Amino acid sequence: MDLAKIKAVIVDDDVFKGADIRKALKYNGIRSIMTVRNQEKLWKQIYHGEDKIDLIVTDMQYPLGEGEAVDEEAGFKLIERMEKEKIHIPVIVCSSLNYSIPNILGSVWYSELNDLNSCFKEVLGKLGRTVD
Repeated sequence: MDLAKIKAVIVDDDVFKGADIRKALKYNGIRSIMTVRNQEKLWKQIYHGEDKIDLIVTDMQYPLGEGEAVDEEAGFKLIERMEKEKIHIPVIVCSSLNYSIPNILGSVWYSELNDLNSCFKEVLGKLGRTVD
């Protein structure tokens, strides 16, 4: 799969972490990247955005809507809703907690101990096997 043609959305309310994820995605060849700070904006993109989304990179804790408090279960709620609504967009979880979640493309542990570029490269390597 040509990663340069992928349209990715990062869901994270931490500006610095979002910038780090964006850099790692660009390093790995993804050029079209949008960042949203809550699920409300993500769902608007999925259902009403001009471009099809090919990949979602999500944190696990962020607000569900504009002006709301951080929801500790936001990432799980996103994955659950996608499964329920049969939305087949690959998901990468990138969190400061090291998660192992079934039915997603993969997880990247956001830590100073990890090289984000190589962690994303490993997970993105699975993308060509799951999407045409």
